[in-house]
Amino acid sequence: MNVVRRHPTAVALALTAVVLAAAVPLAAYVIVPQLVRSTLVEDLPTAAPSVAPADSAATLAPTALSSETLLQGELVRISVADFGSGSVRVIRVGAERFLRFENVEIAGAPDTYVYLSDRSDGKPGTYVDLGKLKATNGSFNYAIAPDVDLAAVRSVVVWCRRFNVTVTYAELRSG
Repeated sequence: MNVVRRHPTAVALALTAVVLAAAVPLAAYVIVPQLVRSTLVEDLPTAAPSVAPADSAATLAPTALSSETLLQGELVRISVADFGSGSVRVIRVGAERFLRFENVEIAGAPDTYVYLSDRSDGKPGTYVDLGKLKATNGSFNYAIAPDVDLAAVRSVVVWCRRFNVTVTYAELRSG
């Protein structure tokens, strides 16, 4: 009690530091993710438009090709702060390949990216970067370059670069 009377400013600063030390992680893992949530619903990709001859009056229309599932998996919950649910599929439409997230719900986190990984434990390992996560909820697609060797891909990883942590992942199996 004597210390509080002698140094009230120092005690107040120490208490403020303790409160801030507890508040920063709380804000980073509970409040911020709620602010970075978004929803996107994209259609299943279709084949590239067929090209009509220059003298034809025909319009460009997508080719009616069906999609083929090459690989598939389910997103997993890692912890209270890092989770995902829903399915992911690697599909082929015509000659093109896509990674499709279907009816997903993914924990909000800043600076998140989608990787095709050679590991099945949720770590990026050797990966192909497909770009920023388009949304935390919904159904959406990523084009996969023709030179990507799908035989080496074991999982899809949603990675938070800012905190260097896996948000969720899905181990892939044959479709």
